[in-house]
Amino acid sequence: MPGDRSLEYRSDSPLRGIKVIELTQYIAGPFAGQQLADFGADVIKIERRGDGDPFRNYVGGDDLQDYGVHYRSYNKSKKSVALDLQKPEGREVFSRLAASADVVLENFRPGVMDRLGIGYETLRESNPGLVYCSVAGFSDDGPYRDRPAFDTVGQALSGILYTFVDPDQPKLRGPTLADQATALQAAIAIMAALYGRGVSGVGARIDISMVDASVGFVPDFHSFYTDAGVAMEPDFRASMSQAFIMRCADGMISFQLAGLTRAWGGLCRAIGRPDVAEDTRFAERLTRVENWSALLDLMRPIFVQHPRSYWEAALGAEGIPYAAVLSIPEVHEDPEVKHSDIFDRVEHPQAGPVTMMRRPARIDRSRGPRPQLPALLGEHTEAVLRDAGYSSEDVERLRSADVIGSPER
Repeated sequence: MPGDRSLEYRSDSPLRGIKVIELTQYIAGPFAGQQLADFGADVIKIERRGDGDPFRNYVGGDDLQDYGVHYRSYNKSKKSVALDLQKPEGREVFSRLAASADVVLENFRPGVMDRLGIGYETLRESNPGLVYCSVAGFSDDGPYRDRPAFDTVGQALSGILYTFVDPDQPKLRGPTLADQATALQAAIAIMAALYGRGVSGVGARIDISMVDASVGFVPDFHSFYTDAGVAMEPDFRASMSQAFIMRCADGMISFQLAGLTRAWGGLCRAIGRPDVAEDTRFAERLTRVENWSALLDLMRPIFVQHPRSYWEAALGAEGIPYAAVLSIPEVHEDPEVKHSDIFDRVEHPQAGPVTMMRRPARIDRSRGPRPQLPALLGEHTEAVLRDAGYSSEDVERLRSADVIGSPER
């Protein structure tokens, strides 16, 4: 069974010794691979010879070509192999690497890997213990299988996008969500399949579509519809959870009452309106849900009279869960975030300072080893091939035939 059993086990890096061959681009696939790398897996990213993952030059490449910020965000702690899979020799190299791998992770459209002759059924013949994960926009046997997909498509078809958009002025805002939901589901499934392989000795094929992952990311919205006949509109979750965002004199603050009865009285005291607690429109949580718009209209002119620090003190004194709505620069100055040590700043010899995010989960109080810098395109091609048994002459022959990329800068 593949996997390097010679490595000493480390509790903070439970996937140490697991080899992952990643053939992905953009976000969903690469972010799934990055989750595995965060837990110690040896992730080898196969990239198109010549230009690599399109995210390398998407935006923010600074002065170093092929090293854009988008790419760096989803590809730390991986090795990069530049390979031309359109050539038979390139596919042979890939098959050889996959034969000794624990995981193959790809995000081509359905059918592409099979047409190249390196799909799951072919690879498992030489590696029965292989865990093969295919990430796609749609199911490989469904009506949309041939359609292209990006994050917005997954958000739209799952209902997530509907809950965020003002229909009178539709405008996409905020980060990608469907991509990350898909990546996390893929990583979880891979780790579960690796555990199952440890019991049975048999690998598995995993198929995860962006639509399925995105629907599964909001189970309450769909359960309310299927089991209660309630179509949750954009304000429904906020009103049920009693979750507020209020503009202050100098910024915004958020707070949530949830089902805490005492919190409602505390909020009324914090805003200097204890009389509101007895208002029949708002006295109970369900009546506040029914009169949600009126409650917001009542509170908005009150909050805008004072700065955010005033409301932080007032809400905190009443024990109400609150947080300032921080901009991205403010996040980096927040005491809790600074204490967590989640950002790691490293000097790249050519790109200069690069900031990487460390693993959010701590195991035995550790976030694991410091992350490794995202690789330059093809940076590890020769080393990976040599580890796979290719001689120096073999490597030079493949390079001369334009099957693999030349060593980068």
